[in-house]
Amino acid sequence: MSKLSAIQQSDEAQIEANAPGIVDLDAHDRDELAFIFDRAAQYFALLSEPARLRIIQAVCNEERSVQDVVALTELPQPNVSRHLSLLYRAGVLSRRREGTFVFYRISDPLLTDLCRSVCVRLAGERS
Repeated sequence: MSKLSAIQQSDEAQIEANAPGIVDLDAHDRDELAFIFDRAAQYFALLSEPARLRIIQAVCNEERSVQDVVALTELPQPNVSRHLSLLYRAGVLSRRREGTFVFYRISDPLLTDLCRSVCVRLAGERS
């Protein structure tokens, strides 16, 4: 091993030891980190569509019917239904049926906390 390579490895080890990173896991838990990062990317992908953010906004404080979500978001009903289904399958929304109506609500409070934090920060930067 060259002297430069040894220095680089030493520097990398020191950086890794001093910086806690996103997740507090040993560097040896690479498989666990890969799994966690994959799941986090999937979670953030849910938030990558503005229509889904509008839908989350519509249901974040109270349970809403699909028709209410359509009215609040002004999105086409087929799009709303598709996004609601995706959010439900991802586990961030829950739903209940009452006759012919389906009602959705947030089942993952982290989702609204995360969205609120990001949107408040971005709104502050715009001022």
